[in-house]
Amino acid sequence: MRVSKKDLMDRLAVGYELGSYETCPWSCYDGESGRTCSAEVRMDPEGMELEAEIQLMHDTPPEGKPPMEQIFWIKSKPLQSSGEWEIADFKLRGAAPEEEIYNWQEKSCNFFSAFVQELQTDVIPDIDELIDREFHSRERAGDQSEGGGGKSPVIKANQLLDMKKGGGF
Repeated sequence: MRVSKKDLMDRLAVGYELGSYETCPWSCYDGESGRTCSAEVRMDPEGMELEAEIQLMHDTPPEGKPPMEQIFWIKSKPLQSSGEWEIADFKLRGAAPEEEIYNWQEKSCNFFSAFVQELQTDVIPDIDELIDREFHSRERAGDQSEGGGGKSPVIKANQLLDMKKGGGF
């Protein structure tokens, strides 16, 4: 996936082009569960590297979990030849996925954007459900939209305009 800087920002729900040292943060706190979830898109000092990250922090971490968990991270850089940007690396649940995910660059942007939309409504999203929906649900269907499928119907021209049987316009 190679896109302009503006298109990348739009895909990551920023809405404008970040400059050097700029960040675009989102955050939501759930007092009942004692969790804070934050998402951020940030540009490096030279304006030549962009990162987007989602973190989940627990006031009182569950048994065996750290107080802060990195849910998602991507790094994007401009291509030298065209000036377009490409996502170069990503981590899901703090680690590089063990299996190859088809079209992971676009799915990464979709996941991040969907996550931010939930945070903007003051809701910490169901992380596993979003991961499944944005990274895995369409893989089984080959990224085709729902519905339809199968063979196209065979229609003979004489069936459409059979004037002898009162057909036609």
